[in-house]
Amino acid sequence: MNIPDSFILNKFYTYSHNPTYKKFDGVYNAGCPICKEGKSLGKKKRLFFYPKTKSFYCFNCSKSWNAINWISEVSNSDIDEIKQEIIENSDSSEVLFNKTTSDLKRKPQHLPFDSINLSDNNQLSFYNNNQQVKKCLSYVKERKLDIAINKCKNYYFSISDFVHKNRLCLPFYDEKEIVFYQTRCLDDSNPKYLGKSGAEKSVFNISNIDSDLEYIFLTEGPIDSMFIKNGVGIAGLNITALQKKQLSRYPFHKRIWILDNPRIDDSSMKKTQELLEMKETVYFWSLDNKYKDLNEWCVKDDINQIDYNIIINNLYPKNF
Repeated sequence: MNIPDSFILNKFYTYSHNPTYKKFDGVYNAGCPICKEGKSLGKKKRLFFYPKTKSFYCFNCSKSWNAINWISEVSNSDIDEIKQEIIENSDSSEVLFNKTTSDLKRKPQHLPFDSINLSDNNQLSFYNNNQQVKKCLSYVKERKLDIAINKCKNYYFSISDFVHKNRLCLPFYDEKEIVFYQTRCLDDSNPKYLGKSGAEKSVFNISNIDSDLEYIFLTEGPIDSMFIKNGVGIAGLNITALQKKQLSRYPFHKRIWILDNPRIDDSSMKKTQELLEMKETVYFWSLDNKYKDLNEWCVKDDINQIDYNIIINNLYPKNF
């Protein structure tokens, strides 16, 4: 069975870790989702996809796969299910593949290719039978993104972009213009977030800062920032020049970081240490709080925001 390269690439970008395109060799490489590459995951990319042979090879696993077997293993899907999915997407697959090379080099767009606005009833009506759109709408509702105190004016969903297909898209504005975006998968597959290629990160929700509250709460991901007043998302720990410029509009606000609960997410403790070494102020989760992050906290407690007083009463350093 002929598998369109666009279909393979979509799965490659969905399941592999931090994928990139090696223009000189005409191949793609990423962190292997199967062996996890041991302690090297995130540092080296030993999984390669070769478009000419439609095959995969991991130099850490020392294993090779044809495309359909690799997709079956990483997605935990039967081969017959994958074949049916290929057939259902056959109409647009070749068109998308013809765009692949140019899309990787194209000037960054405001949103992923062929995104739809989930807040637009006309667009939703047109896609009312699309199961992935329904899944995305359910995700938004289940995570309370539709009622969060800092909810997006518009949520988007990528219908057929070869990188961001079937992912929720969160726009990052500077003033009224979308200058960056992240897309989020709708399950536990990796990578959870993918960013706008070739663009400098901006601050998520920067336009929602209330000058009457003296604090700005910084979270790594955009979703957590929706659930606390004056919450903004940085999309990582490293603040870009653009983000510094945006945050400098609020010179009298005190900056507080809220990471995931380190008792649930092991990586948060190291990140907290990095922030403290950078002389930042960090929220310390109480021992009796078992939630992973602000979003889970709100979902489990059935609320649309976290009282910021809880946060400012548990800071380090305390002489803030």
